[in-house]
Amino acid sequence: MSTFLITLLASVMVNVIPQPVSVEMGEGFFDIAKSRHNIQYTINPESGIAAEGYTLTVTPKGIRVLASDEAGIFYAKQTLKQLIQADGTVPCLQIKDYPRFAWRGFHIDPCRHFISVEDVKKQIDLLSQYKMNVMHWHLTDDQGWRIEIKKYPLLAEVSAWRTEFDGSVHGGYYTQEQIRDVVAYAAERHVTVVPEIEMPGHAISAIRAYPWLSCTGEEVKTFYTWGTPDISLCVGKESTFEFLDNVIAEVVELFPSEYIHIGGDECRKNRWEQCPLCQERIAEQGIVADEHATAEEKLQSYAIHRMEGILAKYGRKLIGWDEILEGGLAPTATVMSWRGEEGGKKAAAAGHEVVMTPGSGGMYFDHFQGDPKIEPATIGNYTTLEKVYSYDPVPAELRDAGKGGLVKGVQCNNWSEYMYEPWQRWYMLLPRAFALAEIAWTPLERKCWPDFCRRVEVACKELDEMGIPYHIPLPEQPEGSCNELAFQDEATVAFKTTRLMEMVYTLDGSEPTVDSRRYMWPFKVTEDTDIKIATLTPHGKLSPVRTVHVRKCEPMPALDSSAMFKGMRARRTDGKFVTAADIKDAEWKEVSIAQFGELTSLEPYNRNLPDSTRFYAAEAEGCFSVPKTGTYRFSSDCDMVWVDDVLTVDNSGEVKRYSRHDRELVLEKGTHKVKALFIYNVIGGWNNLRGKTDVNIMPAGGDWKKIKVKP
Repeated sequence: MSTFLITLLASVMVNVIPQPVSVEMGEGFFDIAKSRHNIQYTINPESGIAAEGYTLTVTPKGIRVLASDEAGIFYAKQTLKQLIQADGTVPCLQIKDYPRFAWRGFHIDPCRHFISVEDVKKQIDLLSQYKMNVMHWHLTDDQGWRIEIKKYPLLAEVSAWRTEFDGSVHGGYYTQEQIRDVVAYAAERHVTVVPEIEMPGHAISAIRAYPWLSCTGEEVKTFYTWGTPDISLCVGKESTFEFLDNVIAEVVELFPSEYIHIGGDECRKNRWEQCPLCQERIAEQGIVADEHATAEEKLQSYAIHRMEGILAKYGRKLIGWDEILEGGLAPTATVMSWRGEEGGKKAAAAGHEVVMTPGSGGMYFDHFQGDPKIEPATIGNYTTLEKVYSYDPVPAELRDAGKGGLVKGVQCNNWSEYMYEPWQRWYMLLPRAFALAEIAWTPLERKCWPDFCRRVEVACKELDEMGIPYHIPLPEQPEGSCNELAFQDEATVAFKTTRLMEMVYTLDGSEPTVDSRRYMWPFKVTEDTDIKIATLTPHGKLSPVRTVHVRKCEPMPALDSSAMFKGMRARRTDGKFVTAADIKDAEWKEVSIAQFGELTSLEPYNRNLPDSTRFYAAEAEGCFSVPKTGTYRFSSDCDMVWVDDVLTVDNSGEVKRYSRHDRELVLEKGTHKVKALFIYNVIGGWNNLRGKTDVNIMPAGGDWKKIKVKP
């Protein structure tokens, strides 16, 4: 067979993720359905094959697998599963394979939204098939404590549950028996489970149960918002370290992993500055601030060193987020670099092992995968499949300095603040996890984006067969997506996708199918039209359908002089409201603000959010001008916005982390009225006093600007 045909055959038949180190195609096929008995697996520690690696040889007569350990056999089986054709045959070939990195991690966060044991196992099942081998189990945080500790029963009885803003209760925890079961289940699939027990910050859930763990000892209410509170563990008290020691004593009995993750991130230290015991600890330890770190940052370093000693007592190693570098790194610590790569570079330069997991490198899977205007709410930022695939965990500086070997591996983080339902976790994870699997396993020179995209489609078809949801790029508008378009004479509508894929659409109100009209290029609309459009995958699955309402409109008339007014009219009413419908028989009082952005300034922002917080609703209205007659787009994170008494933006009852309800209107040149309603509340964990309440306007072909009412 010619070299060209062999190469072509390889590209068609080797649909393996992650891409193996080397593949040599042979001639013919092995019929695995008829000859399953002729498959031989051999483990030989003296084979010279790298740990977790294998060779896989397929001939017309059978299959031979050789590895130096059980993990290699397991991964060879995963490759073999992907090689089996629809007719039950396997192409003849020889694969030599081994991992690029020892740590190929995925992160699970049940603290913000609990994840059942069944769903945890499903993730282990799926990702181990793609040779991922570390599950980072984030078990404690401000919003929930998820691991049973028998010495401290209130951690399960109190800390595992939270009452939300609307009065509903969310929570759950894993019993020690359940944890042993998950750890054993993972081990059978060659996945090591690394638990994270947060300290000294992100510990309000523990402090709720045992207030003496904080600096003041005061009772702490449920923390039901996302963000970082001011309250941390008191590291001036010996009782805090006794608590941590006792917790770790039970944790190490459940998890045989070499590493225990201690967090160490986002610890606010203002309480330490005021705490006599913390200040006494600083003096006792001779801690002095310098140009590199404050005394409190160095106090955190002291706490991390203490944790390192506790873990060493139990024969374990410490790993933490890159903030553990503050004030000096513990001698044997491993750094997980999440705030970019700088922490990892600094740690590796000092001789420490690192795991790269930077959000800037695409390793945070809680980021948007497409236009925020049409995707489900997330924490923010923008990480496409291609961005994940393009990441190299070994920075050039470390490689050039001969320190690349200290990059132990790479990991994705899938924080669950905005993942309210199980399908959302899969939607955010897949198919980006396939890209992670390839950058974690495959040699850099073997990566190929176009071929990876082809193999991803094969993998996604298998997800369909398993009933597992995943992200399909949605049709987006190049200038920014909007579902409510307006025009005077005609509109040109254009769409794109974040990956090159077909789109199908209808104009008659019917749902698009695989046989609907293909979108090829921008088209014009001259009458009221409802466009229904979806992305079509190469294997014939449709994305969720977007409906774009395009309306032909006469310009909304400008105000006459009698209806105009100067300045901002504003009022507020106090109370805990979720939507506008909850504001009944309100007692309003006038307030003084100059612009819409000040609607969040009527109460001070409190990151700790006690029961004494005064929630409120506020309305404001004013007049603004447009320079010419035309189409204008409006956007706001307020609950509702009216333009000339027409409800234009309606975010009522939604998580307003990012507005997703823009709308266009046709306005006549001149002065118009705008009114906004803002409700200070917490929906889906988002404290919207942290947001922006500006009303924004964008003319056709222009840029976004804040509406400024006439003074």
